[in-house]
Amino acid sequence: MKNIQIYVLYGLILLGCFSCKKEDDIKPNAPLLNPFAPAEGANDPTSKLRQQFYNETGCYLLFTDTLKNEYAGTDVYGNSLYNTELLDLTYGINSSVRRKFAFTNLTGYEEQKAAVELLKEQVLPALDKKFYPYSFLLIDKFKAYTWWVEEGATDGSWDSGSEQDFYIGVRAMAISISMLQENKEEFVQKIIKKLITDYLTSDKLREFYAPGKNYYGQYFMDGEFESEEEFVMTTGILAYYYDEYDYYLEVYGMQSDLDKYLTAVLERSEEEFETEYDGYDLVIKKYNILKQLLIDGGFNLN
Repeated sequence: MKNIQIYVLYGLILLGCFSCKKEDDIKPNAPLLNPFAPAEGANDPTSKLRQQFYNETGCYLLFTDTLKNEYAGTDVYGNSLYNTELLDLTYGINSSVRRKFAFTNLTGYEEQKAAVELLKEQVLPALDKKFYPYSFLLIDKFKAYTWWVEEGATDGSWDSGSEQDFYIGVRAMAISISMLQENKEEFVQKIIKKLITDYLTSDKLREFYAPGKNYYGQYFMDGEFESEEEFVMTTGILAYYYDEYDYYLEVYGMQSDLDKYLTAVLERSEEEFETEYDGYDLVIKKYNILKQLLIDGGFNLN
């Protein structure tokens, strides 16, 4: 028994010796380069423009969807190899719909500089900073293609594509400078409406929809409401079609009603709206609910 105790003691001493052995110095990995930022030490005009924009806004600036294209040597046949990373506008979006984009880039530094000035003059003043994207991708124009698969089919095909004015993704907001130049105010309003729609989740809009929640998407015949005015006063809904001759009333969906009120809040004066709907208490209440939601969300309504 004594011998066993001695062996155990020797074992503990040896274990202690090994544990006290000096560990190898930890060598940290080299810091990863941020592909959204200009290359460190780059002095070309475009890189300086991108760095200045980041310093001013806290957003990265891109003029191409190619984030990285580094030479990585050759293969066994002598062909050049490159380590390439693309932006991927749909990154992080959980969807069964597959999309891809084709971009036409701005040509040269002068076009890039003019595009940045246009962005600063027209888009940035309309956005609260908390709605700034991680990066802006400024291109001349771009198209979106959708992958379609017929029900029961094992394969599909890309459609012919459609021109895009802007696209808001997790990694970037892509903006077609050509389309922004065509109609600046309308373009910016569309961006604002898209941001607002994403911000106004169903829980935020519960009180807004409450007065007419049982009427959306319904059809009413035979004069269930004696007049168009009675329907609006009862429900506060502005999105509908009323046929006074056949006593037919079609109520549109929630999103259509929200769009009506958003247009009123963003494009009309409050005095004008209140004058038109004087005596329609529910309509004014819903207008004020929506307006306050946008103010709380940091949207500029001036």
